[in-house]
Amino acid sequence: MGLETTISTLWVCLMLLEATAAQRVPANTVIYECNRTSIHLAVKMDLWGTGLGLDPKFLYLGSCLSSHVNDASGFFHFQYPFQECRFARLTSGTMVEYTTHLVYKPISSHNSPFTERINCTTYETQRLPVRVTGSGLLSASSGLMFRGTFMNEGFSAPSDLSVFLLGTQIHIEFAVQQFFHQPLRVFADECMAADAAERGSSSRNYTIIANHGCLLDSKVANSRFLPRPAPDVLRLSLQAFEFVGMNTEIYLHCQVLVWEPAVLTDPIRKACSFNRDTNRWEALDGMASAVCRCCDSVCESAGSRQNREVKDPASEVNPLQSKWLLVGQLTVQPSAPNGGDAELGSNHALIESHQNKEGSKL
Repeated sequence: MGLETTISTLWVCLMLLEATAAQRVPANTVIYECNRTSIHLAVKMDLWGTGLGLDPKFLYLGSCLSSHVNDASGFFHFQYPFQECRFARLTSGTMVEYTTHLVYKPISSHNSPFTERINCTTYETQRLPVRVTGSGLLSASSGLMFRGTFMNEGFSAPSDLSVFLLGTQIHIEFAVQQFFHQPLRVFADECMAADAAERGSSSRNYTIIANHGCLLDSKVANSRFLPRPAPDVLRLSLQAFEFVGMNTEIYLHCQVLVWEPAVLTDPIRKACSFNRDTNRWEALDGMASAVCRCCDSVCESAGSRQNREVKDPASEVNPLQSKWLLVGQLTVQPSAPNGGDAELGSNHALIESHQNKEGSKL
């Protein structure tokens, strides 16, 4: 009886240990980005929010210790090529998947161990995957990660579509993950459609957003910024188009930035759509549509903010942070013969044509 009790007790202890070791880390405490050859991963020092930081001597990405520590932002960083850290490599067609684990096994019983699977998917050829989500860790010190994603119509999940009919709506969401206490508002400063994944190597492009957040495409198409669910999220509905005379995939490149959420009157930090019914520009945030008046000219910074000190002493991060993202790649197919079309002309202006009842073009 004593032996059975002992065995039962040991079994329960083993099960508890296994459950503890397998627990998932809290959301937004482990962030990472991958490219074709390497990974940059950041782990929050106070992972569990208990005030007791992780001991970096027992924190491994595969076989690698953290490459550097940033006490100001409170993160351990791992920056390594896939050839290191014992990444497992799996290929399927053009897809290449690299996998390893982030493991924490402290000696002290006061800190909980954990294991987190880390997975990176890349592609061997120049052809990008069906749906590409652009994201980037802005810098090791800022603790910011920008994300741009094609979303479904309800913005409840990433879209499974990569092919859109000409003239239909493409839903895009920009977001920033932040790991310090200062709240931020995200903006799309510029966006362009191009015929290449590398922004500098495209032969044809079309400006969608310019002049610090002016949605130029909304002047000629059914495109607009949508209400925000939160300051650090920006949503855009873009009417699908194609390049005239080119049967090619379209790549969407955007520069996103963050700024103080309380500032709604700065002409170079804004989100403006053109209302064709009222023939005027309208601001997404607040009632200060006056910040959009410059969209038909040149938008410049308001007041003394242009000469403001770069460092924000309250947060010790650059108050204006930005990054270019490749949001993704898409294909646009012509709509039905009687449905009209919308194309990008050689002058990079969106040209819409619709058949009227008599069959002539407007």
